[in-house]
Amino acid sequence: MTHPIRIGLAVVLINAGLLWAAAPTHGAADRLGDPLPAGATARLGTLRLRYGSIGDLAYLPDGRAMVALGPVVEIWNTETGEPVFRERVVSGSIRCLDVRPDGRAVLLADAAGTVHEWDPAGNQVVRSLATGQSGLARAYYSADGARVLATGASPPTIKEFDLATGRPLAAIQGEMHNFSNGIYDGSGKTAFVGGSAGSDPVLAHYDLATGKLLHAWHKDYTSYGRSPRLSPDGERLLAGTRHMAVEFTTDDYAELNRFRGHHGHAVTAVAYCHEPEQILTGSRDGSIRRWDRCKGEVLLRWVAHSSYCTHLRVSPDGRRVLSFGGGMVVESDLATGEPTMRWDRHTQAVEAVAIMPDGRRALSGSSDATLRLWDIASGESLALFEGAELGAYAVAAAPDGSKVAAGCKDGVVREFSAADGSLRRELKGHLGYVRSVAYTPDGRQLISSADDGRIRAWNADGDEPVLVMKDHLGGVLSVAVSPDGRRLISAGRDGTVRLWDLATGRRLRTLEGHRGWVEAVCFAPNGDHAFSSGRDGRIVQWNLESGNVESEMVHGAWVRALACSPDGDTLCAGGEDNAITCWDLRDAAQLARWRGHASHVLGLAITPDGRRVVSASADTTLLVWDLPGGAAGP
Repeated sequence: MTHPIRIGLAVVLINAGLLWAAAPTHGAADRLGDPLPAGATARLGTLRLRYGSIGDLAYLPDGRAMVALGPVVEIWNTETGEPVFRERVVSGSIRCLDVRPDGRAVLLADAAGTVHEWDPAGNQVVRSLATGQSGLARAYYSADGARVLATGASPPTIKEFDLATGRPLAAIQGEMHNFSNGIYDGSGKTAFVGGSAGSDPVLAHYDLATGKLLHAWHKDYTSYGRSPRLSPDGERLLAGTRHMAVEFTTDDYAELNRFRGHHGHAVTAVAYCHEPEQILTGSRDGSIRRWDRCKGEVLLRWVAHSSYCTHLRVSPDGRRVLSFGGGMVVESDLATGEPTMRWDRHTQAVEAVAIMPDGRRALSGSSDATLRLWDIASGESLALFEGAELGAYAVAAAPDGSKVAAGCKDGVVREFSAADGSLRRELKGHLGYVRSVAYTPDGRQLISSADDGRIRAWNADGDEPVLVMKDHLGGVLSVAVSPDGRRLISAGRDGTVRLWDLATGRRLRTLEGHRGWVEAVCFAPNGDHAFSSGRDGRIVQWNLESGNVESEMVHGAWVRALACSPDGDTLCAGGEDNAITCWDLRDAAQLARWRGHASHVLGLAITPDGRRVVSASADTTLLVWDLPGGAAGP
């Protein structure tokens, strides 16, 4: 049974990590039918299954995915990628989901110390049980579904209750510093617990009837919340640690095998597959590995997440795995590692955006190592360019629209054909992230800047720079070329803005006045003025002839991006407060402030007709907005 999805009137539980956009007052929706924030006309990409954090995830018996977000539970049809349920089901923040063995109810453990049994078909809490564990971390059913084992993190406790009556059956105070997870053994008479205790043993085995500590072992850090796990036959125990995953026998605690190889070493999530010889490990590097547990060999490795993979659940049919990491829930095919739900989206932060010369398409670059071309009006993804190694942190479009450039994390500028996405050339020489790229108006040169403090000018052909400018003390975070193509302005971590002669590479002027890093610069259309902004939250308008400050505007938070309208009347700024501000440059008055992104605004670009601005965000999406006073239309 499914239920209507309640969106509500505002962002739901943003502190719990729910990144669903605010419900609109204008009834607008994106291509997938999800609501757009007020003022936005399109979304490029999607926020589906993108969250700041989650409490837990699980599969229902029919294969639908369930995600806990604060007191809210979402249910997704993973075959279609559609949300089918989203409701606040309890008052506390849910820390654990466990489906009853018969599949007819779900156990919800909340941070306030209450365990709830919830009927998802009727959306009804059947019973609630106060455990008295203020640091309640996990709760699981016994094999017969009649009892519940609850783990209190701090102070470390495990308690057992009769679910129907609430009668306490066991209460054990642990000797570790912290309990992260307590699970039943195969018989249901004892419990295995993982936790942390400095150099002390961090896996423990307790008799639930007597409270006796049966064994404590394995001196390694295992505070990862869903470790250890019990094998389906109850004969083995799998634990993730800061160095590896380790499997033990449950009868004599003998070590069977160690599973190493993740970058960063730490194994932050573990799971048993349906095949008895296979296990899964997830790591801080965002990857998932499927192992032959007997041989200790990796059968398949894929990178599902941008960082820590903290949750792994295998589907009831054993063919898929649900995981969370880097702010995103992903379902992967266990045979191939490929995602089962495919949307046209960036999977990591959108670091930069540029408008193609036709004004109808936007180019985005992401730390997921791809570029995309989008239709600005419809939100459709038109093309995917792969090969921006280690991530694209800056993008630019050539004036004739034939090629695009990406500044990449590995210090290389890569230029692609806009027609087919093929790699045209790689420009090497920078050290560190390439933070900004820009074409000159005539298309004859490409300018790049990087963390190495260098600005390089490259001719349209060739792979060696024709100019290197290096006066900045620290990384150069942004560059912009003047409308006449004769001058360049740059922004640096040294807190300065510098003006350069592009013909000779000679520094013409140093503009000082910012407090902290200067993140963004742009020219006014007349070329006589420029704008800069950065960590101090100020937007400064400079007279480039005199070097004087002509006006200041206060965005209020760290500003990451600037864009000036073609008529020179409007300036947009976006930053770490997730907001975009629009300013009337004639009197420095704020025209609008938009809040629609769920994370930092990292890039801005205005269409050549001055009608729309496109914002790029760390929330993995872009939004399109009508500029105040612009003649917006199809």
